[in-house]
Amino acid sequence: MKRSTAKAELLDQGLTIDHEQFEQLCKMVIERSERTRDLELTPFRGDGGIDVHAVIDRDLFHARLGVQAKQYAPGNTVGARTIRGFKGALSDQNYHIGTVITTSSFTSGAVDSAERDYIRLIDGDHLAGIMVSSEIGVVENEGSYDLDPGFWNAFEKPVRDDVIPSLEVPQADNFDIVRTVLRAVDAGADVKPAITEYVRTNEADTFDPRQSDYYAIAAWLLEFLHKDEQVTIDGHDLRRWGLTRTGEEYLAYLDRGDQDAADDLLYRQLRDVEIISRVYNELEAGGTIVRSDISDVIAAETELSASTTDRRARTVGEWLGLLPEIRTSGRGPSQEYVLVP
Repeated sequence: MKRSTAKAELLDQGLTIDHEQFEQLCKMVIERSERTRDLELTPFRGDGGIDVHAVIDRDLFHARLGVQAKQYAPGNTVGARTIRGFKGALSDQNYHIGTVITTSSFTSGAVDSAERDYIRLIDGDHLAGIMVSSEIGVVENEGSYDLDPGFWNAFEKPVRDDVIPSLEVPQADNFDIVRTVLRAVDAGADVKPAITEYVRTNEADTFDPRQSDYYAIAAWLLEFLHKDEQVTIDGHDLRRWGLTRTGEEYLAYLDRGDQDAADDLLYRQLRDVEIISRVYNELEAGGTIVRSDISDVIAAETELSASTTDRRARTVGEWLGLLPEIRTSGRGPSQEYVLVP
């Protein structure tokens, strides 16, 4: 397709993802088009108008960058009031420079306000132009452009459908390692070899590379990680991972020693994982289930083989048993899970 068509397609794609994913998209665009460090989604929903944080280091200056993302439909323009509010957020949180990115456009009042306060505005056309020029979300071949499915597949989320994909039945049962994987990604170790090395150094020296996939997917199911586009390393296509806003929030609680808040957030995310939700429904109906019942739910709700369902039932049981309202006893297929009033 032509460049103009590619830009239009990119904006359409930017409107099909949800708002938090659009913030992730803005983060990915910044990462690929600017030299930054400490690039991250701000960890809390009460973020004061700052959606993405970064530090820009150059030979002659050092600056904290705050970014606000506005996923607006065409015709829903960003006005001067938004820019004034953003200026206040930058000042309150000690940011030196700011950028507002939108899929739509800005009113003339917003442009005037931004120019007075040295705030950079990126409208939908400019955003799409950056993405095309940097081949973000598109690939160029002899002057023609195509959407990059590998890039946009990164915005897949766990499905809510009749049949749960096998990928969404967890295989990672050690939550200390889940937390270590989150810290690995936060430290920039965001692909399988780097995650493996980080976990071996900081948590478990026998950690197998295959487990990196299991644990990253587990964190994705909990919506602590999001998929980033694939990269090629030593001839292998590898998935990159990034922290979601919820993942940033979880680590922030842990870093400041607020274990109760971290646990409450983890429990909320656990209950929202589809396979956990369906097993939980069975538990609520009877008050008690055993691990073989979990196997039955997995067999009925997924396309996993019988031998695989038994192995996954153990992990699902471990996840279920983390919830404070559930008491466990026994071992093996007869291990019991009781919902405590």
